[in-house]
Amino acid sequence: MAVQATTVAGAGARGTGRVRLPAYVWCFVGSLVLSVFSGRTSELGLPIGPDRVLFGLGGLLLLLDPVAWHAHGRLRWRAVHTAMLAMLALAGWSALGAGTLTTPLGAFALLDRLLVPFLLFCLAPVVFATTAARDLLLKALTLLGLYLGLTAVFESLGPQSLVWPRYVLDESVGINFGRARGPFVASEAMGMALAECGFAAALAAVRFRTWWRVLSVVVVGLTAVGVLLALTRSVWVGTAVGVVLACLASRRLRRWLPAVLGAAAVALLLLLAVVPGLQDTVGERAGTTRSVDDRANTNAAALRVVDAHPLTGVGWLRFLDVGEDYVRQADDYPVTNVNIEVHNVVLGRAAELGLPGAALWVLCAALGPVAAALRRVREGTEAAQWRLVAIAATAMWLFPVMLSPNPYPLPNFLVWLFAGIALRPRLVDPGPAAVDLRTGAGTRSAS
Repeated sequence: MAVQATTVAGAGARGTGRVRLPAYVWCFVGSLVLSVFSGRTSELGLPIGPDRVLFGLGGLLLLLDPVAWHAHGRLRWRAVHTAMLAMLALAGWSALGAGTLTTPLGAFALLDRLLVPFLLFCLAPVVFATTAARDLLLKALTLLGLYLGLTAVFESLGPQSLVWPRYVLDESVGINFGRARGPFVASEAMGMALAECGFAAALAAVRFRTWWRVLSVVVVGLTAVGVLLALTRSVWVGTAVGVVLACLASRRLRRWLPAVLGAAAVALLLLLAVVPGLQDTVGERAGTTRSVDDRANTNAAALRVVDAHPLTGVGWLRFLDVGEDYVRQADDYPVTNVNIEVHNVVLGRAAELGLPGAALWVLCAALGPVAAALRRVREGTEAAQWRLVAIAATAMWLFPVMLSPNPYPLPNFLVWLFAGIALRPRLVDPGPAAVDLRTGAGTRSAS
């Protein structure tokens, strides 16, 4: 009976009947959606983040569900898992030695930047083993994109009375006030999340029918506007590159690339012409140099740290405490801010964990999101669709990785989750009722 139920759950988006998904799937999807408020629990008047409660509950329910670990296929131990385990061990040991493991900032950074993204990558092939579960994820991200896109418009263009939660409009909360920053109260996180939800909505527009398709198309356009209003250059460039690479990776989309680029250019020109003050705001943001100076200063300081501590670094999340000691006045740009993190994730890992830590992180990324984007699959299958999402999301993500600390939970979670789904055929051995992501068909063993 369990096998039959699982097979039904693996039916495609155009299946004939309703599917009852396991509770842990709903918990993980709910946790992802609610993580837009991660770190802002106090502003919402809650004692603990609901996303963390749902994530823990989902993990517990998954462990207690025998069907999930047998019917959907057995997880394979791959090189990426070894790299992740080594990365977590090194970062945990460094945090323990540096005294940051017991601090809220150090502990949550370890969770949100390493442990949870790695867990989502590893668990994605089991949690989202069926087409029904993956379609639920697409619908949830489409609705999330609708909320974030409308919030970006209301926040930047009005009416601001429709912005929720209200702390988004509080200048004393978060950073980047004046840009579209949403519930993250950080414009880069907002832009990244909007782009990823837009990519998911684009896939939803292909997979679904009736009003879901219409809504998905609307969300694609709305999230594109939101990315512009976030006024973050790394996300602008990353999103554009992600779209281009995803189109080039598909024979069917390749011929539509000129039309997509043309439509985007026309829409951008219309927005700049119609919305009062937007052209000046975008132009001012495109030409600002202060953030470039900050990035150059912190990156140069990180290189000095690596030169002084090449094997161990200064300790997990300790650059904020000691970085000022390694900043020097350059001849051609000013020192404007020294109490910020390294604006390059690889350099940041090297400064805090040493060269071994940086190498391990790069290896994890190469065997995870990058491998998912480079994996070759047969055109026209569901695996090919998810690979395109992984390509777009990974390409977009790599620009903030190289140009900022990129500490944001949801944008990082989604990149690793998309990679785990796209790599599912490599990460699991098929079970008695597993759904083959390459064909979308259910399989049944002789038993």
